[in-house]
Amino acid sequence: MRSVGAGAAGAPSRSVAVHARMRAEILAGRFDPGSRLSPRGLATGFDVSLSVVREALFRLAEQGLVVATPQLGFSVVSLDVDDLLDLTKVRVLIEGAALRDAVEHTDVEYETRVVAAHHRLTRTPCFADEATMRMTDEFASAHAAFHDALISASPSLRLRELAANLRNQSELYRRWSGPLSPNHEPRDVAEEHRRLVEAVLDHDADKAVEVLADHFNLTTSILVSYATSVAAAASEASA
Repeated sequence: MRSVGAGAAGAPSRSVAVHARMRAEILAGRFDPGSRLSPRGLATGFDVSLSVVREALFRLAEQGLVVATPQLGFSVVSLDVDDLLDLTKVRVLIEGAALRDAVEHTDVEYETRVVAAHHRLTRTPCFADEATMRMTDEFASAHAAFHDALISASPSLRLRELAANLRNQSELYRRWSGPLSPNHEPRDVAEEHRRLVEAVLDHDADKAVEVLADHFNLTTSILVSYATSVAAAASEASA
């Protein structure tokens, strides 16, 4: 953990810097899901005051990345398998319905948006660090724009908004699926996206929904495998 230093800009700037570093490290899986976070230890590591770290941690708690528990302190949000499975099931239903709706209302403008968003996605570096498979914020933004484009022709604003909201709720899980993948097993995400575009351009709504469901479920299966392996290791350690 590198120091962010005292700097000349004062505590607010240091808090922003600590928040950004902590957010990146949580998303990169450098802190295990559910692990305790020591404000004093973080303050020492970042070479900042305890108040700066606490401010950053409370901001992370507001964003759903950290849990602040009275008397117990701070911890990284847990990987809740039941929540993940439920979220994935609902995403498949909602975003799948929005995608079907969009494909059934396709026109050249819609196809152009999808192709353009996909082109941007393929030209955006995915990982900031290949060794840890930490996703770049730029790729995350391009990925969200791509999925927005896929459902953009749906006439239902409410359906599109529900899909986007569920996608936002799954962001941490999605980012964790890279660094927490067992042995960093390779995944051809680019091919998954290409197949989605192909189904859309073929006006094949059934295929598009099927590919989308596989895309979501693969992310979930990676994280469930991680949670299962952690639980098994904990069980062996306590035996």
